[in-house]
Amino acid sequence: MSQGSAMEQVLFLDIETVPAYDSISELPETLRAYWDRRYDKHRAQDYSEEEYFAEQAGIHALYARVACIGLGYFEHRTLRWREEALFHLDERELLHDFIQRWERFKEYAKRLKPHGLNDSTYFVCGHNIASFDLPFLGRRLLINRIPLTEFWRTAQWAQPWNLKSPMVIDTMYLWGFTARERTFIPLEVLAHALGIPFQKELSHQQIRQAFLQWKSSGRVEAFASVVDYCLKDVRTVAEIYIHMQGSDSEKDSYLEALRSYNRPST
Repeated sequence: MSQGSAMEQVLFLDIETVPAYDSISELPETLRAYWDRRYDKHRAQDYSEEEYFAEQAGIHALYARVACIGLGYFEHRTLRWREEALFHLDERELLHDFIQRWERFKEYAKRLKPHGLNDSTYFVCGHNIASFDLPFLGRRLLINRIPLTEFWRTAQWAQPWNLKSPMVIDTMYLWGFTARERTFIPLEVLAHALGIPFQKELSHQQIRQAFLQWKSSGRVEAFASVVDYCLKDVRTVAEIYIHMQGSDSEKDSYLEALRSYNRPST
């Protein structure tokens, strides 16, 4: 890989989030006042307060929680694609599981020394990960009073491109090249531009509704579509990264591993 990044040392990541409160009426007074000042002022007249909160709260870490975390990587030597979705009704348990998987991948990657890389180097890759996924996760770790590991403590102070363990790879930044300002492009649009079959399947509302059905019924099957959607995003990010950074000699083998993967049923 260019810039010395070995594909087997990259952890691909995507998260799905939902409002942490079932209704705007459940917000504590301070959070409600801040919501009204900061966000509700942008509400169009055809939205009620409740509708707007349900639609928009899921992207703000003060008002939303992590519902699903998708992870994927290429297995060393065999190049087989491995992926896993983490989801739990208890967000604190979900985040604990995530940190354990993160640290486990870190130790796995440190044992690899492909292409002459320093064995302490590994990478985390996602789309818009520097502006959304990683900050959101860090904030929810703090809110859930989960001790920050080395990366998360460092990330409070450093710019994404200065982080080293892991190094952060954002496919949105790769698309931006030398642009002075962040060039926003949705995942599905970038995939289409690169000839990768992908279509956004779920809205924020549909993800929220699936989570609420799971929460009220206790049937995790109600959340299966969100799990599938999250992992599809992870695979799409991996394919985009291969197209952007893979050398001609290795692209085909990684793409074949990715496209031939058969995920077990949820």
